[in-house]
Amino acid sequence: MYTSSTRGLPLYHDNMKKSKKRSRSLSVAEEEKSSNGGGGSGVVSTIPMTHDVSNAIKEQSLTTTQTSKKKSKRSKRKRSNSTASNISTDSTTNKPTSSPANTFSSIRPPLSPSILTFLSKPPYNFPTSTPVQTTTIPLFLTHHDVFVRAVTGSGKTLAFLIPCVEMILRRTSLLKKNQIGALILEPTRELARQTYNVCCDLCKEVGMNDPLLLVGGGGDTKRGAANSSSSGGGAVSFDLQTFAKKQSDVLIGTPGRVEDVLTRYDNIDVSELEVLILDESDVLLDMGFEVTLTSILSRLPRMRRTGLFSATNTSGVKRLCVKSGMRNPVVVDVAISAVDKGGRSSNSQDLASNNKKQQQQATPSTLTNYYIISPLDEKLSRLVSFLTQHSDEKVIIFFLTCACVEYYSTVLKQIKLPCKGYTYEALHGKLVQKRREKAMERFREVKSTDNNKVGSALLCTDVAARGLDVPDVSWTIQFDAPVDPSSYVHRVGRSARAGRSGNSLVFLTRKEESYVDFLRLRKVPVKELDNDQVCKPPSEEEEDADEAIEDSDKKTSKSKPSDNTTSTEKRIIESAAGSDVFVPDVLPSIRKLLVLNDRDVLEKGTKAYTSYIRAYKEHQCGFIFR
Repeated sequence: MYTSSTRGLPLYHDNMKKSKKRSRSLSVAEEEKSSNGGGGSGVVSTIPMTHDVSNAIKEQSLTTTQTSKKKSKRSKRKRSNSTASNISTDSTTNKPTSSPANTFSSIRPPLSPSILTFLSKPPYNFPTSTPVQTTTIPLFLTHHDVFVRAVTGSGKTLAFLIPCVEMILRRTSLLKKNQIGALILEPTRELARQTYNVCCDLCKEVGMNDPLLLVGGGGDTKRGAANSSSSGGGAVSFDLQTFAKKQSDVLIGTPGRVEDVLTRYDNIDVSELEVLILDESDVLLDMGFEVTLTSILSRLPRMRRTGLFSATNTSGVKRLCVKSGMRNPVVVDVAISAVDKGGRSSNSQDLASNNKKQQQQATPSTLTNYYIISPLDEKLSRLVSFLTQHSDEKVIIFFLTCACVEYYSTVLKQIKLPCKGYTYEALHGKLVQKRREKAMERFREVKSTDNNKVGSALLCTDVAARGLDVPDVSWTIQFDAPVDPSSYVHRVGRSARAGRSGNSLVFLTRKEESYVDFLRLRKVPVKELDNDQVCKPPSEEEEDADEAIEDSDKKTSKSKPSDNTTSTEKRIIESAAGSDVFVPDVLPSIRKLLVLNDRDVLEKGTKAYTSYIRAYKEHQCGFIFR
C-alpha cells in the first residue's frame, strides 16, 4: 500500500518578517488504487502548509513576459494545450463528467490532450497514475516547490517530466531563441540518457523541439546509439551546435557538463527558466557536487519552480531545500504500508486513525529481499552456482569497486558459462563512455523467450544503482554490501519496477550477519534465502554437526595413515538443497588456468584485492564491517 503525505516547510527569507503567514490545508485525501503496488491501495494524506502572500503574488507574475516581434522556430510548434478540451462533457446534459479516480485525466489542473495521448499510446500505455504522480503533478502545476521521496520504480521520472513540459506549453509567450524552459540534473550519464529518451518521446508527441543532452564523455545521442565526438572541447562544441540547430526547450545533463557549458559559453539563455529538477537529490547535493551545484544555481533565475526527487529520505531536508533555492517547499513522502495476511486493506478512516501503527517499508511491495551467510572464500563459487540455476534470467550484480568489476568480469567470462549463449557485461565509472553505452545497450537487448531461454548478468558498481530502468531484471545480487547503507535501497530497486515482481540477494559473512537486523531497522524487509536454492549453505546447526563428524574422522584417521599422502583433497562446498547436492568449487580452476597462466588476470586480481580492502575499511557501518 502506498501512502503519500505532503507537508510544508517554513520559508527562510527576509520578507517573512514583513508579511503575515497564512496557513491552509489541502483537500482531504481520497483512497485510490495504486498501479504499482502488490495489491495495496494508495492513500494521499495531507498536512497544513504555510505560504507567503507576497511571494505568491510574485509567482503568479512569473508567466508574464514580453513577446518577440520576430517569429522564431518555436512558433511553428503543434500546440494543443487547450485545457477546456481536456474536460469531457455529457452529450445529453452538456455538463462536465467526472473522470475516474487515479487517472491522468482526473488530475487538476488538467493536462494537455497531447500529453494524455502520449500516456495512452505504446510503449507506455499507462491506464492510471501512480501515487507519486497523482500528488506531485498538481503541486507543480499550481506553482509549488516540491521535495519528493518515493520508492524505486514508482514513476518519479514522469512525475517531473510531465509538469516540465506542461508548464512550457502553458506559457503566454513563446521562448525566444536560445532560451530554455526546464533544466534537469542527473547524477550519472546513464540515468541522464534514460531520462532524455523518455523526454524525447514526450516532446515529439506534444510538438516541442527535442531536448538537449549534456553529459561528459560525448555529445548528444540519437535514439539507442551514440553519435558523439571524442571527449573534450570537441564534445562541448558539438553540443552547442546541436542546441543551435534544435533550439531545445528542455536541457538534461550531469552537473559537471552543465556547469562547463553555462560557465564558459553564452549560447544557452536561462533567464526564462520555468523549472529546475534535481533527480536523486541526496547524491546531487552531496559534498562531491556542492561546488558544482552552487555554480549552476548562481546562474539561474530565482523566480522558478524547483523539484527535488529521491528514493531515500535525508535528514537535512531543510538544508537541502535552502541550498537549492526552494521557497516554501512541499514535502511529498510516498511510502508503502503492508497489507494484512488476509489480503484485506483497511478503509481510509481506519488508515487515518492507525497511521502511526502501520508498518511501512522502504522497498516496493512486489520486491522480495533475501540474504545468505557464506564464508568469504565460498562466495564466488556460490555466485556461479546461483547464476547457473537462474541461467534464463537477467541479473544485476553489484561490487564495491571498479577494479573488482574488471577482475570478476574477466574471470567469469573464461570459466564455464551458466548456459550456452550466456553473456556478462561490465559497467563502472572508469570505463570510457562509449564502452558504457555499448554495455548497457547489449544488456537491454537480451530477451529470454520460450524458444531461446538465455539470460545475462551485468556486473557493475553503484554507478548503475540509481534510476536505471532495465526491463525484465529478475534478480539484483549484492556480492558486497554497499559502503553507504542508503545505497542498498537503490541497488535492489533495479528490479520490481512499475509493479513488476522482483527479487534481491545480498551475500554476507558470519561476522556481518547483524547487517540483517540493521536493514530491518531501516524498514527493509529481508529474509533468508529458500532451501531450494543450490547456492545457499546449510544451516548453522547442520554445519556444527558436520564439523563434529569431520573431527571424529580425523581422530580415527591418525591411527590409519594413508598410502596416498601426496594427493590433494578436493574441497567440498555443501548446499542446503540436500546432502547429496554440492556447489562446484571454481577457485582451483581460476588459480591454475587463469592466474598462473595470464599476467593480466593476475594484475587485475591484485588491484581488485587492494581496492576491496580499502573500500571495506570505508564502510559507514563500521560497527558491523570490521
